[in-house]
Amino acid sequence: MYDLCIIGGGAAGMSCAIAAGRNGKKVLLIDKNNKLGKKLYATGNGKCNLTNTCFDSKLHYNSSSSDNYENFINQALENAYNNSLPYNQLIDFTNSIGINSIDDNNYIYPSSAQASSVVWAMIDALNELKVEIRLNTEVLSIEGKYPSFTIKCENEAFKAAQIALANGGLAYKSLGGTDSGYKLANEFGHKIIKPRPSLCGIYVKEDTNQLAGVRANAKISLLSSNNKTIATSYGELQFSKQGLSGICIFELSSKIGKLLTKNNNPKLIISFLDYPKENSYNLLIKDIESNNLKNRTILGLLNGYVNDKIAIYVCSLHNIDCKQLAKDTSIIKLKSMANTLSSMEFSIHDLYDMEQAQVTAGGVDINDINPFNMESKITKGVYIVGELLDIDGICGGYNLTFAMLTGYKAGKSIV
Repeated sequence: MYDLCIIGGGAAGMSCAIAAGRNGKKVLLIDKNNKLGKKLYATGNGKCNLTNTCFDSKLHYNSSSSDNYENFINQALENAYNNSLPYNQLIDFTNSIGINSIDDNNYIYPSSAQASSVVWAMIDALNELKVEIRLNTEVLSIEGKYPSFTIKCENEAFKAAQIALANGGLAYKSLGGTDSGYKLANEFGHKIIKPRPSLCGIYVKEDTNQLAGVRANAKISLLSSNNKTIATSYGELQFSKQGLSGICIFELSSKIGKLLTKNNNPKLIISFLDYPKENSYNLLIKDIESNNLKNRTILGLLNGYVNDKIAIYVCSLHNIDCKQLAKDTSIIKLKSMANTLSSMEFSIHDLYDMEQAQVTAGGVDINDINPFNMESKITKGVYIVGELLDIDGICGGYNLTFAMLTGYKAGKSIV
């Protein structure tokens, strides 16, 4: 009989097991994959962005429109490992398992710049605490109630006083993404907010084939169907044959998904001239009005401000030969192209699929979870943590911090 059985050996599950093990509990950790931390190995492009010193609960999102989700996050992360701010708690925890970290412009990484070092340190901690680990084992069902649950797998069953669901979400199926946690949580009576991709690219209705491969800094505004600005993001934009990607798109993807579920027909307004140099638009207009560059082609004129493929794309939108001289083009037409570069519109068709998403939005409704110990309000002795919950954050360590600290809080709450 185990004090705690944890289903899922990712960041949240391993953190939960370490906390419970440190409290002297007999712990069983079950994972369906052939190794622990499979998705964690890929975090931060393999460098593992642990957390962020600018950590802000407002940069997490909730799909069910729960009014209290920011309070839930703050309460869930409060005193999860110690009594300091979330990023300090995360740093203290990783330090406690032997991971030194560095600050790179507020982004915290392991000093090794290797996600594998974090996984190995967590596994070493589990082994030291004598946590029993079962790999290649899928939980099919859980029966019973506190303090005696039966965890049924394909060829064996286990008994535990309490259960922690840390299965993660559907993102990255090739790295272990699964819906098993939703099914188990639902069996315990929990409402599941429909999962959808987040931190991913988007498909647009316009033909972007001409721009495929282009990377450019941009300011991006997300608008609803009634032209209300929902959010703004800045950073590198990437074009593909299917649509748009890049961190600035990733950071808007959760809100885009929420609008799409409401059939809101969202769109993006992209400015290549307002970021990172805010006065680029005025400089281009000045060049156009002064005729300083009148002997350059339109392509040459625009290429002084943006990628040549973007310049060619804008010319095609305006049905103008990009090799035409600027002096042979009306100032009104040139200004119109400058305006397009400052506010290029794309209609959003859909998000990329789950395999191309870094995290899952949606999940177990947080209204049925006690944020002070991560225990189910519906079923005593069941704890639900990490990505399985209806909380997702932007890039920058937000999701990993939430996963590890909620996992740790649940583990140390085991009686």
